[in-house]
Amino acid sequence: MYRNKKKIVIGILCIAVLIMVVVYAAFMTRLTINGTGNITSTWNIEITSITSNITGTAYNIENPTYSGTNATFNAGLKKPGDKIEYNITITNNGSIDAIINTVDIKTTGSYVILYTVEGIQNQERLASKGSKTFKIIVEFDREATSIPSDTTKEIIMNIECIQDDGQQLTPSDPNIDNEDTGKPTLVNAILKDNTPQSDANIDFSKTSEEDGTKGLYYTNKNTEDNKTVYYFRGAVENNYVKFAGYYWRIIRINEDGSIRLIYQGETIDATGVDATIGESAFNSNNNDNAYVGYMYGTPGSSTYEETHANINDSTIKTVLDTWYEENLLSYASYIADSGFCGDRSIYEGKGTGLGYGKNETYYQIYNRLTIIYQPQFVCSQNDDLYTISSSSKGNKALDYPIGLITADEVVFAGGRPSISNDSYYLYLNSYYWTMNPYYFNGSNARVDALYSTGYLSDNSVSGSRCIRPVINLDSNVEITQGDGTISNPYVIKTNE
Repeated sequence: MYRNKKKIVIGILCIAVLIMVVVYAAFMTRLTINGTGNITSTWNIEITSITSNITGTAYNIENPTYSGTNATFNAGLKKPGDKIEYNITITNNGSIDAIINTVDIKTTGSYVILYTVEGIQNQERLASKGSKTFKIIVEFDREATSIPSDTTKEIIMNIECIQDDGQQLTPSDPNIDNEDTGKPTLVNAILKDNTPQSDANIDFSKTSEEDGTKGLYYTNKNTEDNKTVYYFRGAVENNYVKFAGYYWRIIRINEDGSIRLIYQGETIDATGVDATIGESAFNSNNNDNAYVGYMYGTPGSSTYEETHANINDSTIKTVLDTWYEENLLSYASYIADSGFCGDRSIYEGKGTGLGYGKNETYYQIYNRLTIIYQPQFVCSQNDDLYTISSSSKGNKALDYPIGLITADEVVFAGGRPSISNDSYYLYLNSYYWTMNPYYFNGSNARVDALYSTGYLSDNSVSGSRCIRPVINLDSNVEITQGDGTISNPYVIKTNE
């Protein structure tokens, strides 16, 4: 019989925030106790002490405070290995013996902020005038190699105390509902499962096979607003994703935290035998500068602006839009509008530099990838960043947020013009299109494609090449399982 049991709840709310500008974490904890009862004896369980022990460069932004049933912690964690140990004492100042009946813990948030609760169990006695001290340890994961986009940690801990009726007790560890699996989002999983390296020493005149580069790299050079981009390079084997019933390979984490994927097929196979959705010309006509565009203006025009206006859909855009409608439209809430760069900026060091009609024109991809060997993630011209109508950036000309890989992304991934590479993740034993104009030679519009031996080369837009769709997933998409390998790909959580 458990009648007239007094119940008291201790609520612990722990919030951690990493502020990227100054690189520190703010961790706040509130401990509250509320008690009610219907017996004449006194029932008074309250917080009577909070102390903290600091390791490393961690610090208390505000000293812990408590009063009766309320307490507040506010701590800062500056670098991996920093931690603060909070010692919390609750005291039974009443005249009724109590039992710590259940300890329920729920946590969500960033995997780089770790917590441990020690010294308290379910089914422990807390006698009248007795005290119980337990610990909450908050730590910046000492193995962390980067700061992920998810930088908030929340812990809710409820301790239920009831009257001690002399019942038999079976002590057990706290009940933990841990939603922080270590990989709560795809972005966090990528950063946790890899050790990002700076690309400062990569020579992009060489393929990944030539220089032996492989893994997840990062840069904030030639990116949007100089924000960090993480990208895969070389013969990586842990960038597989399953989404919307298809398999994909991760290209990069974009500046806005979204994740760029390239189609890998309905079945998963390291050779990529199923990694295209068919073949198409880039454009059905090739006899004008206009036709180098993913969208284009008026052929035969006498100005660059009229030639490259975003009025008409290319042949390949029509194919991709149809495929999106048939296969991805119901998953639109998971797909981000991060844009696709079909850079049509002109290289004036060769050709006429005019970019309209039948004038011989070289586009900047020629300069970047064959002369100076400096690929970039930033899109040089706003009108060439293809985005949907509701976007806050780009040309707002797309019907759907789907496109193709850029030639720059191919080079970041380990390819380059004119040199074969069959040992990086973008290699297929087939030809497929990129987004990027290469040049118009006076009679033929040509766009870069990836050849069957793994190198970039220009192709006539009227030729038929394979198509590998590219999409961007929202930065907050969650995974249900996986480590990115071919045998255990990341599986995106959807409402199916």
